Amino acid sequence: MARINLKTGTVIKPQEFKGGNPERQLQGYIEKYLHEIFQCHFLKNFYKISGGEIDTLSITEEGNPCIIEYKHKKEETILNQIVFYYDWLMQRPTKFEFERIVKENEKTKKLNIDWSKIRLICIAKEYSKWDISLIKHLDTDIECWAYAYHEDELDVHLDPIVNQFKKQKSLSSKQTSTDVSLEDHRNKADKEGKVLLDKLREEVLKMGDDIEEGYAPEYIKYSVNTTFLSIHVRQKWLVAQLRVDETKFKDPKGLTKDISNRGWTVTRAMKIGNESELKYALSLIRQAYKNQHKN
Repeated sequence: MARINLKTGTVIKPQEFKGGNPERQLQGYIEKYLHEIFQCHFLKNFYKISGGEIDTLSITEEGNPCIIEYKHKKEETILNQIVFYYDWLMQRPTKFEFERIVKENEKTKKLNIDWSKIRLICIAKEYSKWDISLIKHLDTDIECWAYAYHEDELDVHLDPIVNQFKKQKSLSSKQTSTDVSLEDHRNKADKEGKVLLDKLREEVLKMGDDIEEGYAPEYIKYSVNTTFLSIHVRQKWLVAQLRVDETKFKDPKGLTKDISNRGWTVTRAMKIGNESELKYALSLIRQAYKNQHKN
């Protein structure tokens, strides 16, 4: 992947990491900026388990466990490795071990761990033909990222080749989404979480008669021309993801996170844990809804 300096017209070609193990250098940069790139908190690296070693063990801001694996050589496969680590993480004794690690970390000890979704991230310079073939058959949701290194710059982006097969797979499985109901999502929350969700739904649907509510396995979606809001239900809080016009979007309290690098249509996310945050979130949701009518 080449870049062009728009002032000089010079082509800035990708470079290799200089000195040492390139895979370890990549891992070091990602871990240093883990929160900025993936909105995750670092827990452990080179974490030894029976049969392997996890490159980076972390947890998302929403409390979801996260495993990150890195590969520099195209010939090496990475997907079967991260699936093995996923199986390890889902064992009951392992969950207790992970929870202990989270509670011992000063930055994460107050997080409530949400096991409803495990975030699996692979980062590779290029993916092998074995990985591209394997992703077509995996039910496990794996984020496949690619990277390019330029002098003093690291570009991390969703790999377009691998992810096109994931997209085809998700299209073929759309029929299963129709079986998901509102109650399926409400049942993920405790009493307080249900109250927050019910109030949010009521206020969002009052914004306009043209708003359609739908249910995907992992979120509730609200659409006009396109989906402008998705709500992920947790036990005690909600995560609102918005599709906004970044040039006009106003978030005076700075409570939303930029998630545009994940390659989704939604670009902003906010945690809603009480009525005060709900009131503020509704003002942001209203902006996303009005953006549907800008044309």
